[in-house]
Amino acid sequence: MDIKLTVLTVTEYNLIGTKDPSGSYDRKTRENLYWIIEKLRTTTLPLSKLELRLLKKFREANFGALEEKEKKVKFEVARYRLSSNVKHTLKLVTSGVGILIVTGFIVYQFLLDNSYRQKVDVAWYQGLNKVGLVSKEEIEQIRNDLSVASVELEESKKFNAELSQQIEQMILNNKVTENLKYIVKQVYNKKEARYEKSGKLMTLKYNGKKVASYNYKNPRLWYLLGVIESGELRVYYNDEEILQIESIFGRGGEETPVGEYEIKNKAYKPTWYKKETLDGKTRVRAIPFGHKDHEIGHWWMGMKKLGKPVPGSYGIHGVNVSKVNEFFKKNFDWRNGSAGCPNIQDWYLDFLAKMIPRGTRVNIVQKDKWNKKRDFIPPSAA
Repeated sequence: MDIKLTVLTVTEYNLIGTKDPSGSYDRKTRENLYWIIEKLRTTTLPLSKLELRLLKKFREANFGALEEKEKKVKFEVARYRLSSNVKHTLKLVTSGVGILIVTGFIVYQFLLDNSYRQKVDVAWYQGLNKVGLVSKEEIEQIRNDLSVASVELEESKKFNAELSQQIEQMILNNKVTENLKYIVKQVYNKKEARYEKSGKLMTLKYNGKKVASYNYKNPRLWYLLGVIESGELRVYYNDEEILQIESIFGRGGEETPVGEYEIKNKAYKPTWYKKETLDGKTRVRAIPFGHKDHEIGHWWMGMKKLGKPVPGSYGIHGVNVSKVNEFFKKNFDWRNGSAGCPNIQDWYLDFLAKMIPRGTRVNIVQKDKWNKKRDFIPPSAA
């Protein structure tokens, strides 16, 4: 090392050799470094290769004060802590606002009655009006709409209360069977109605009251009779008729094949495979449930032909619930009948799909020549 150094001592070389030209050091170290650099720059002796490299590296050195670096570090730490505190505070505020919104929604939806909700709605839209988001005319329209909605809600509550009383009276008078068709239609898709399974029994309840209970496991207890001429589907349970439902059968050229069937499968929210003719070519289009063109309702009860098979696929299915008038038009105008499948309204189909087990016999006849007492032999006795 002594041979390679001509101006600097080993100590001076070691001091500057490990430093950074733009590093930050204490005042005494900076003074020593600048003195070594000046020594290299002003010497009259020839510099060694090591010393030449040091001079080239540190000629434009600009050391920073360690005190200022410490201040910057302290500032950055403080800024980070402040930022972290702000973020934490914002999270707390956001959580608080979210809790208030959720609490307000729960109170609005479940604790306030209709009159108080209407007042809250009007106050809300008046607030929007003050900031120019809603006009006075719109507020007046909103008032009217809320008033109409309030009346409709009260009427709905009144109807549900009356329906509940009627059902309870039917239960007390033991007249559920005679009125089952009416009950099934009225309670369809209402939150007060539910189906409960218990062992082999499926029970329809309304407001906690048992309306009807049937064995949904044993197909031998059930029997369906479709009468094409009168447009009826009759439902029997344990040798007793419990429902007589208006039904649509196949139109001319696509008649429903008469004969014996059995329920082979049930599908909820089924895909509808519609036969269509386009440009002289017949094709089958798959229409998923929920599509605007889907018209077979919420359930499909597939039927298997017994004996000699028939071409095509047949099943009992629903219709578009919003097209009640079209249903009855189809039912009484054979030109607008179905493509061959028995169609019934969704409220009846929903009941049957939950109650009737797979394997249940279905008989489709052209005319009503059936006398129950004389001709009917229940499957259990066959």
